[in-house]
Amino acid sequence: MANQIVIIKSDGTSTQPMNQAQAESYLGNLITADRIANLKQSLNDVTGGKGKPTGSYRFNNFPVLHASSGVIGVKSVSLFFYDNGGNHHIFAMGEHVAASSYKMTDYGQPTGDFKKNATITI
Repeated sequence: MANQIVIIKSDGTSTQPMNQAQAESYLGNLITADRIANLKQSLNDVTGGKGKPTGSYRFNNFPVLHASSGVIGVKSVSLFFYDNGGNHHIFAMGEHVAASSYKMTDYGQPTGDFKKNATITI
């Protein structure tokens, strides 16, 4: 089924495609309860086609998109993903640290711009 979410885990392997509620549960286990509402909104933006360009960043040779919700430095959730084959592939999650900077505080990849605790500027 198209328009599903695939999570590319921190070890580089991928989950099976899942619906938004399943992705929310999966990613919600990585954050504190006070950030769940912003996770839901970010996922709504991912599945609703409202991802924003992330400069010249690429992942798996695809342009990176991001969806964010929340106030900078307070409970925000930013998802980093690309679209391929009708599915959304989320590969990092973090938060705003400044107006155009994001830190992969929750999970990321083993290496590169989107590794855990890396900060990118758009």
